[in-house]
Amino acid sequence: MRITDDCRDCLLSRVQFQAALCTEDKGTIEEAQRAARSLLDTIWNDDVPAPVIAGAVHRCCYRTVGSTDPYRTLKYKDTLAARDVVAKIRPLISDFNSAVCAAVIGNAMDYGVLGHSISEDFTNYFRHEFSKGLYHDDSEEIAKLTRRVVYLTDNTGEILFDKILIEELKHLGAHVTVAVKDAPILNDATLDEARDAGIEEVADHLTTTGGGAELGINLDLIPPDLASAIKKATLIISKGLANYESLSDYSNLPPVAYLMMVKCEPIARILGVPKGVKIARLIR
Repeated sequence: MRITDDCRDCLLSRVQFQAALCTEDKGTIEEAQRAARSLLDTIWNDDVPAPVIAGAVHRCCYRTVGSTDPYRTLKYKDTLAARDVVAKIRPLISDFNSAVCAAVIGNAMDYGVLGHSISEDFTNYFRHEFSKGLYHDDSEEIAKLTRRVVYLTDNTGEILFDKILIEELKHLGAHVTVAVKDAPILNDATLDEARDAGIEEVADHLTTTGGGAELGINLDLIPPDLASAIKKATLIISKGLANYESLSDYSNLPPVAYLMMVKCEPIARILGVPKGVKIARLIR
């Protein structure tokens, strides 16, 4: 997926948000915004997926404010909150389909989209969304393809809901390779957060998507173990918007199950669904 005009204001708003997480100095925040805007204007027409452009803009902001992980405190808080929520809602998860729904609801733990916020009472939010179910649900078809799975995670906190789904995948007899970000970008999960969440306890293999602080996934930068896992996979489970924006640009992949809350208009238009809905869509 290529970047759209809708993406500009969203991306620059996230630059302001994350700069303010690092400093109260208005001059530094404004400098980060100017640098990000200048870079965005320079690379706007590059023929690359949207996450490549967005990732470069975020890294520019990080350099300007002097932080490699602006979301560190928020990630810690989200992990604590998610543990509490999972303890309360775990009895609701009884099978693969309900685990898919739970993992999609977890995708709401996201700071990367203008206009989207995380509920302060995530337990009640989860219960409400769980009762509604998914707007589009290909869980039954997805379950048939789970012999060898590559699971591309998204946000910290969210991965505790992913852990539930990985457990259900193992119950189905799946071999599961989980890939997290190689370095901090937004509030995406890295190896540190994945290990803290206990992903190594349930997955067969834990790796990264490579490339450092990259949004989504760039198949030209992935490490050899992930490349091998994708080559052998019968299914890729892709969490979140940036992974969709990345993978939708590639062909000759195994079937991909896109699990996400559709938080922005460009992706809603491409998928033909309303903004704000939850989907588990299988694309072969």
